[in-house]
Amino acid sequence: MMRLKHWLTLGLLVTTEVTLCSATITQSMLFMLKQGHRVTVRGTAIGQISGPDVTLHVCGMFCGKLDCKLFHYSSVNKICAIFAEAYYAVSLSPDPDWEVGYTPASLVTFQKWTLVFRLQKEIYVPAYQTWMDTGTSNDNPVQNNFPPACLRMFDYGSCDRHFRSHILDNWNGIDKVYLSVIKNDTEVAYIMFNGSGTDMQSWFDKANVIDSTWFSEINDTSLLKTTRIKGICMKQFCRRFLFYGPYVGCPTEWFYIMVQDFVPDLCEKNLKWVPNTAPKAEPAIAYSPASSRASFGVDRDVPLADFADAMAVYVTFT
Repeated sequence: MMRLKHWLTLGLLVTTEVTLCSATITQSMLFMLKQGHRVTVRGTAIGQISGPDVTLHVCGMFCGKLDCKLFHYSSVNKICAIFAEAYYAVSLSPDPDWEVGYTPASLVTFQKWTLVFRLQKEIYVPAYQTWMDTGTSNDNPVQNNFPPACLRMFDYGSCDRHFRSHILDNWNGIDKVYLSVIKNDTEVAYIMFNGSGTDMQSWFDKANVIDSTWFSEINDTSLLKTTRIKGICMKQFCRRFLFYGPYVGCPTEWFYIMVQDFVPDLCEKNLKWVPNTAPKAEPAIAYSPASSRASFGVDRDVPLADFADAMAVYVTFT
């Protein structure tokens, strides 16, 4: 059976009037529509109206006047609810009596943070290649057919691609950078960097770390040997986004985070890593689930490493 991977959308144009400094200003808003669905998870309702005169257009006007980004409407029940979140920050469920309206997004934002990169595990598309793919982006604006599951950090099981922002090609005025590691819909690790004066690769450096799940150890620079996005890629292994310790051999070497751009790794092939820990495909997001470094090595003296579902990079601006 064929599964539709993209949203099928229609448009709704509404016009509202707002009063500013005693002047009435007319403004138009375009909402994209997704029929046969309603908001069910993580939506924060900020208003609701109901009654026989509540139409889809009235619902759109109600949302527009309150500058909301998302609503759902039932023509059967004549109910309209509007939400504070953007469409990519909620989950929808099929319901033939409802339809969802949302404003197109230029950028993917979560409070003060702007998403510039999101990596999905095991989709056979290399992480570093996507990061460095200059001229290719999925925002400015966000394409209407880009899967919302690939923009959020929960309910992402249907995600089949990475997200890349145009900001990577225009790395200017960056204040802070936040790298988030996600597993089972939860952030399990993070690193916050000072992004001032950096470029799209140089921010990923131990000298720029402000805070982290592993801060007490990362801050001891003598423990870290390799910190770079490009990492080390050769015939035997390809490790990117690398916060790694000394290369002392597969059985004991350790790390905080790394992305394997192809699998299996040489250490796994040589049976020097713990069996049954290998990912099914690349890219694989390996990280330490402890507050310290971790390892897959069979002779490790640190906690066992784990694999995550997704990794995201956000920025704030000066």
